[in-house]
Amino acid sequence: MKLYLFKFIVISFLFGCATKPIKKVFTAGETFKPIVTTESSATGSTANSLPDDPVSLLPPLGGSLSGIVRIIPKIGLIFSAGGAKAWAHIGFIKEIEKAKWPIHSVAGFEWGAAVAAIYAHNLSANEVEWELSKVKDFKNIEETSHTIFSKKSVSDLKIPFVCASLNISKQVIYLLNRGQLDKLIPFCLAQPPLSKPHSQSVAEMHDITSLAQHLRATGASKIILINVLSQNSKRSFTTDYLSPENILWVTSAALMAKKIAGVDDTVNINMDDYGLSDIDKKREIIASGTEKSYNDIQKLTKKYGL
Repeated sequence: MKLYLFKFIVISFLFGCATKPIKKVFTAGETFKPIVTTESSATGSTANSLPDDPVSLLPPLGGSLSGIVRIIPKIGLIFSAGGAKAWAHIGFIKEIEKAKWPIHSVAGFEWGAAVAAIYAHNLSANEVEWELSKVKDFKNIEETSHTIFSKKSVSDLKIPFVCASLNISKQVIYLLNRGQLDKLIPFCLAQPPLSKPHSQSVAEMHDITSLAQHLRATGASKIILINVLSQNSKRSFTTDYLSPENILWVTSAALMAKKIAGVDDTVNINMDDYGLSDIDKKREIIASGTEKSYNDIQKLTKKYGL
């Protein structure tokens, strides 16, 4: 009886030593290979497996976790004015779709506002191209806006949108981002010589910083201006070089040629070969916008790690 009791004590002691957990100290530079345990609710079984590419759960001594997490910026786009030149924005959008840019919010001046609003509705370059194919001229902006934006509200848009309008009688600039788009957009489109003022209002084309600040307020972390008024050789935007209308467009182009407060980067798309009213050349302009924005898009994609 005593012999059996002695054997039982010995066996229990050995068994306890074999099953006692072992503490391992991981030194600097050593890789910790965790065992991933998953519980099966159906069978109650446990499956243990090592990850294919185990990584250290702790940084080396004296090190840090900086650089491990990559932060993707939330991009806000501002589409410049340009009349028919604004169709080049469509080419730009086609390229950023290929590059899979994360667009958070959009804004626009004059016909750049129409591009921004349509893009915000469905985040599709094809939709922007399709809707703007309905534009036959720049004269009747109310009818055109109704054709494109009927029954569409700002509240229906997938991402935040805003455009700028100047009320001539009140001498006040408004940033418009509420209500029905077919009623709102004409205030941001009207601009001589392409069209007459709408309800004593015209498209505001100069206060780029205010639009940038608005986009940041929506949560955008990087603001990019797409400028289709960029010129290689200085020339008139209208037939009369000294006309008030041309001076207005030249002022807008000159502002965008400089560093703008609130704007992180500018994509300049030179459209010297086309005029403000060349609506009949929209397909050529789109193709040119695609080609001429490509290099800048590649650089910014790399710069922001997109």
